[in-house]
Amino acid sequence: MLGAVRHGGFIPWDDDVDLLMTRNDYNKLRKCFDSGLGSEYWLHTPEDTHDYGLGMARLRKKGTICRSREDLNNDDCGVYLDIFIMENTYNFLPMRYLHGFLSLAVGFILSCRCFWKNKDFYLDLVKNDSVSKKVFKKKVFLGRLFSFLSLDAWTHLWNRINSMCKHDDTSFVTVPTGRKHFFKETYTRSWACAFKDIDYSFDGDTASFMVMEGTDEYLRMLYGDYMKLPDPKDIEKHIVLELKL
Repeated sequence: MLGAVRHGGFIPWDDDVDLLMTRNDYNKLRKCFDSGLGSEYWLHTPEDTHDYGLGMARLRKKGTICRSREDLNNDDCGVYLDIFIMENTYNFLPMRYLHGFLSLAVGFILSCRCFWKNKDFYLDLVKNDSVSKKVFKKKVFLGRLFSFLSLDAWTHLWNRINSMCKHDDTSFVTVPTGRKHFFKETYTRSWACAFKDIDYSFDGDTASFMVMEGTDEYLRMLYGDYMKLPDPKDIEKHIVLELKL
């Protein structure tokens, strides 16, 4: 969406694709995935994938490799796109706050649990950065405290908390696994779950794809003045340990 609005196509320095999907549509995808796409792709999910440790899903291409820091012990690590699940949340403010605080708390615990599981990798990653090393050591320590439950148990608990609101007619939705987490990714349903087509240019060809009606509202909430190019030092970078296309 940001690339289409600001650049008319791909963001020149970007290297991944993220999708938003409502919980209902995501559940439909899980049910029909194997019969429709299972021969060419893997679908990794917080419900079904062992030792996953993530709250969103990943669609991965078989026969390729794109090993990220989450794939240290995963051989099914093809090139992927992330599917972020848009959840219902409550109109009643105290319940929405409870929903958000539970999501943030268990999400943080899960992150620490992942650090403990892969402590050697993470500490080696920041061995020359004293500031990050202190933060990582604290997360490893906390992860050890919460290791009384398995990584799968914390992942399943976070997923259940994120999806705890079952009402599809509330005024608000949220993406608790998104880059800004629950409260800063809570949106008004009327524009977040209504859609329009937007033009997108790729290699000289123009196509259209579906985005939410509230494109401006969404991009401003995530990026502020989204038409302003970021400082090069602030451009998001992804760690890739192994790549085979």
